[in-house]
Amino acid sequence: MNYDGDMNQPNNKPVFSTAVRASRGFTLVEILIVLALIGIIAGLAISGLGGIFSDSQEDTAKLWIDVTSKTAITMYQTKFGLPKSLNDLRNPPSGRPFLEKDSDLEDPWGMPWVYVQPGTQNPHSYDLSTTTPDGRVIGNWDTN
Repeated sequence: MNYDGDMNQPNNKPVFSTAVRASRGFTLVEILIVLALIGIIAGLAISGLGGIFSDSQEDTAKLWIDVTSKTAITMYQTKFGLPKSLNDLRNPPSGRPFLEKDSDLEDPWGMPWVYVQPGTQNPHSYDLSTTTPDGRVIGNWDTN
């Protein structure tokens, strides 16, 4: 309570100290400014992430060509000879498939891998490649 200076009687006006006023919250304008700043920062950050993810997709494609496909094709070749297409790895003449999922037949961009047997780059074997969205070709001859 607050006492009136003249009559020493309490008046009904509440007194807010600076600490009490500060703990009441933010104004709508302050909240909108903060949200706008967060939106601008998030937009800048997200636009910079495109390069990071495209690099990881290229690394994934190289790894699949160098390791996963080479392993599956070698195992198939040991039993049946070189596959005529990558679909043969999903549907071998007998036994379990050498690739478990249909998505294994697609590159990181959702396009089918390019498999040529006999290869033009590897005439005594096969060529396996994909093309990135920016037009670069990644193939199994890159690492030979």
